[in-house]
Amino acid sequence: MSPSQLAEGLTGDPDVDFGTMNHLVVCGLNYHSAPIAIRERFTIPDSCVKHALEALSRYPHLVESAILSTCNRTEVYAVVTDLHAGLKEIESFYQSVQGISDHQSLKPNFKLLREDVALHLMRVAAGLDSMVLGEGQIMAQVKEAHRKAQEAGTVGTVLDQLFKLALSCGKRVRSETTLGKRAVSVSSAAVELAKDLLPLAEIESSTVIGAGNMAKLCLKHLLRDKTKSTVNVINRSKEKLSVLPDEQLKGIERLCLDQTFENRYALAASSSLTIVATSAPSFLLKKEEFLQEREKLKDNNSKCLIIDISVPRNVDPAIGEIDNVTLKHADDLSEVVTKNMAEREALVAEAETIVFESLDEFHNWQRSRIVVPTIAGLREKIEAIRMEEISKGASGMARPSGCRQKEEAEAVSRAIVNQILHHPTVQLKATKDYQVLKQQAEALRTLFNLDPLDEPGSTKRHRGKRVDHNLVKH
Repeated sequence: MSPSQLAEGLTGDPDVDFGTMNHLVVCGLNYHSAPIAIRERFTIPDSCVKHALEALSRYPHLVESAILSTCNRTEVYAVVTDLHAGLKEIESFYQSVQGISDHQSLKPNFKLLREDVALHLMRVAAGLDSMVLGEGQIMAQVKEAHRKAQEAGTVGTVLDQLFKLALSCGKRVRSETTLGKRAVSVSSAAVELAKDLLPLAEIESSTVIGAGNMAKLCLKHLLRDKTKSTVNVINRSKEKLSVLPDEQLKGIERLCLDQTFENRYALAASSSLTIVATSAPSFLLKKEEFLQEREKLKDNNSKCLIIDISVPRNVDPAIGEIDNVTLKHADDLSEVVTKNMAEREALVAEAETIVFESLDEFHNWQRSRIVVPTIAGLREKIEAIRMEEISKGASGMARPSGCRQKEEAEAVSRAIVNQILHHPTVQLKATKDYQVLKQQAEALRTLFNLDPLDEPGSTKRHRGKRVDHNLVKH
């Protein structure tokens, strides 16, 4: 199943009334459904994720939630008690995230329900839904999203299991497939794009703005090239740059740490290549100041390539209008992605096998949460009836011959119970459709007056009863 198929509407029928059953949903924006100009308005910085999760927890129909916000996507994963109300609450949350004047016209346009949510997250963790196929950084980002939701107390049983299985799926893809062994990153794709647009021989000097993981990876790939050009690195905090000489980077003799962040305009204007990768919430390079520095150069007709892989963007798009300046951003990395598509598709097929195995594991886990307690409760109820009826007839079996009669009655009654339970047990275990399974379980609980089944992800406390799995093996 391709990313475009997922983005185009494996969402179920929004007009179907599913009652008050809990539902697994994902809602947001990603590079399939929205360009960077829209996505960046919904980006949630790391420092704000905790507060955003707290805001989600206050919505009445959201019982679990987690946020995955990267350069490619901002997505809210949730378990909701009411489908329509829950999705409306998530849309309301997104409107509060971005404070722009046209917020009414901007809303999340990517929605999936139930099993499509699980499939999507597993593909994301495996690097199959990234703009750069097999991108390695997404695993750490999914893991961090899970950790932050755990710390905020917004992840419950369902999302906890889903994220764990997705991370396990991602690890398997990276360790067991060719795609994993050839994994790339947004940073390496940015450098590859630079080489396509600007031959190495034309790079007199390059500049990296930033000191995070993406910036460091860009630096690593630039220093690896066999050229004599200087690579400048600047960052608002110089402390983060002080550790670079200790990282034993290949080509480190070309590294220059002498420039200051305040000198960024002069550096970017004079460098053949500038890569910007920071978490700043606004532009670090603006057109007017950049143009002033370009005009100061002796040769202001020299070519200048700027690649901004930050989300939100850190480079004013208007800079790309300046003569001899080429500006690329994160969405332009698709130029690299489209290379060798036939080879990439072959790698995807190998990884998809693991994804669907993981999806089956999630399905089996979900089903067991309904099947096991329902069958156990049903057997417990009928067994109690059987024991009550046996005890009523025990008074007539006090004579010596009565012991044999009691044993026979026990054997016959057990056989009857097993026969009664056989069909519903087989039927529940065989039902694959999760919604149908829930309906069957609720029908049995109603008919036999059993306690209501706690919804997966509900906030109800369990009654403390230990389910004996041996009771459901018959």
